[in-house]
Amino acid sequence: MDTTEMRRLFEAHREAEAARDIDGILRTFVMDCFLETKALGLRSQGMDAVRAAYQQQYFTAFPDLAPADEGIAFGHDVITVWGTLRGTSRGEWLGVPPGGGAFEVPFADIVPCREGTMAGEAIYFDLATLCEQAGIPLERIRAAAAGRRTGPAGATGPQESQLPG
Repeated sequence: MDTTEMRRLFEAHREAEAARDIDGILRTFVMDCFLETKALGLRSQGMDAVRAAYQQQYFTAFPDLAPADEGIAFGHDVITVWGTLRGTSRGEWLGVPPGGGAFEVPFADIVPCREGTMAGEAIYFDLATLCEQAGIPLERIRAAAAGRRTGPAGATGPQESQLPG
């Protein structure tokens, strides 16, 4: 993909996120897409898991979640975006009740592209600052994420991801 195509694809993705159009978001991804939240060590793999992450976590926990992109760079089949992530803790996140506070944290989003669409997203942000500003207990979020990474009966491997780009 050239940079013009990648930019158009990513803009369509951001527009769908802003509209809370889950189907529109998923149309920007390949079928075996991923959504990875590096701060939590969690990864959603495949359309169903990515859909669930958006519906049941991101837009429920932070209904006004809004990334403000401040920069974008392109490589061979990869997009890197950085900026400020803003939102308010209004719903349960990983089983932890909302804190009610607003947050504003820097983020970076690495987006590999494949087959003319996005292969997925790897999102980086400061979890401790987000939790402090949002009034969410950091240790409870870390424990909840750890429980999802190990899954039931001590199974290993990432189970799902939580915060979109």
